Amino acid sequence: MAVTLAEIAALAGVSRGTVDRALNNRGRVDPKVAAKVRRIAAEMGYRPNRAGRLLALAKNPIKIGVIVQSVETMFMHMVYEEARRACSRLKSEGAEVLLRPLEGVDAARQLAAIDELVTAGVNGLAITPVEDEAVRTRLRTLSETMPVITFNTDLSESGRLCYVGSDNYACGRACAGLMDLLLAGEGEVLVIGGQENNLSHRQRVDGFCEEAAAHFPGLHLLPPETCGDDQQLAHDIICRAVREHPTLRGVYVSVNGQVGACDALRELGLQGKVHLICHDLSEVNAENVRAGLIDFLIDQDAHMQGVLPAELLLDYLLVGERPESERILSRIDIRNRYNV
Repeated sequence: MAVTLAEIAALAGVSRGTVDRALNNRGRVDPKVAAKVRRIAAEMGYRPNRAGRLLALAKNPIKIGVIVQSVETMFMHMVYEEARRACSRLKSEGAEVLLRPLEGVDAARQLAAIDELVTAGVNGLAITPVEDEAVRTRLRTLSETMPVITFNTDLSESGRLCYVGSDNYACGRACAGLMDLLLAGEGEVLVIGGQENNLSHRQRVDGFCEEAAAHFPGLHLLPPETCGDDQQLAHDIICRAVREHPTLRGVYVSVNGQVGACDALRELGLQGKVHLICHDLSEVNAENVRAGLIDFLIDQDAHMQGVLPAELLLDYLLVGERPESERILSRIDIRNRYNV
């Protein structure tokens, strides 16, 4: 038997009209009351008529905020473009998407963007979060009144509904295994990380280093370096490492810095002599794979990360459908010159 608004109202201790306004995102309802109503409706298996909801939303669409950090980097720009292209389709499904691209990994900018979107009246938020205590606290408070989804990088204890993106620690482990194959089990390796306040960046480095230490003792890792997503700095780090360690045989660039790394190997005449593993299937990276500068690329699925968070938020806000898992992971997609 279908669950009724009256049954939800009785359990929530509010009027039927309040339930209707909370579930349809119209009128003024206390955010905590609205969150309680939506939770009870979801627990009871309430399923409104989707066609009717879309008609009701024609004049008052659900507002979804999407914050994309580090948009100046190759992969995050691809994610942003995927999200931008999805806006018109999501609008036809009842959602107005408010996109906020941010450069760098900066907590103050991110907090300001969150406040701006809340002021604009968003009903849900998708975000690539800075690993910062103020951001964590803000998201935890926000998640009490609206669904929050993290993507590309996660943030523990933030109250988020789910995370969408790569298992970055597993990606780092996979890259250690690939490096061991390339070097036939022996050689010096340089690992280049990115932003210290980005969890996904650290997880890749940790995964690589810990897997190498546990299973590939012939890989002699130099102390990890950080390029902060800067191509020129990645270039300079590799040039210096080659001068100081002329027997260097492998480089793992876990972040934005792939082009700088390829430029360094090309300038030093080390193409095919120093093996390179990177992330992200951009066109320039694919060209460098075909040119023999990059041995392996690990793709993160920009389309999934750019589109799925807003779709999941819309399903939750529209019909109370929760994500199938608290971690929705992309495949570890390994590319080389045979499949780019």
